Amino acid sequence: MLSHLSFRPLRSQFSRRLLSALSLSLGLSLALPAFADMPILKGIGGDFSLQSSRGGEVRLSDFKDKVVLMFFGYTNCADICPTTMAHISQLMKQLEPGQREQVQVLFVSIDSDYDTPTHLNKYLSYFDPSFIGLVDSREKIDEVAGLYHADYIKLSDEKVTTEYKKLSLEDKSQPAKKGFLYSHSAKIFVIDGRGRVRGFFYTGTALDEMRSQIASLLG
Repeated sequence: MLSHLSFRPLRSQFSRRLLSALSLSLGLSLALPAFADMPILKGIGGDFSLQSSRGGEVRLSDFKDKVVLMFFGYTNCADICPTTMAHISQLMKQLEPGQREQVQVLFVSIDSDYDTPTHLNKYLSYFDPSFIGLVDSREKIDEVAGLYHADYIKLSDEKVTTEYKKLSLEDKSQPAKKGFLYSHSAKIFVIDGRGRVRGFFYTGTALDEMRSQIASLLG
């Protein structure tokens, strides 16, 4: 990335012009350094519609003018999904009230065999009631995952117990339910107010860095 390059002192007007031309060719603006770390990513993303955990259907374009943080996962995930949702929840608590209103978190379930809108709503409310879950038919989920290059794969056709997952919302007095296990992308997609993918966060991304990047996109 350009931000990691170090240039020797430029001693000529020609060198300065060359540097300027190079910056423009990479799509960076020297006048807007706050946006340099999150350029617009081409060939990834796009509008879509899925069933919402709040009922009805939701389109990405419904959140125009907001920064969207979108994650692909499933409620039976034993580790990365609850850890990531908790990390995003901490981020939301650190944002100013006005900023929180301009940020929407979407959790796209890749497990249409198990997750329902009602179950997703219960799961996400544990982290933040503003989070919205999205789930639909396997075909529609695959279509959206394809748009965002969000890879996932079912690890086995055999269901396994989910009693050891970090966040369990089932009745503990009842036998543990079983579900499929998936391997999936751990990216938190950062989408600006015009529906363009601007980059990715991860559970390991520092909260200060996430907050700064979001503030820059909110302008």
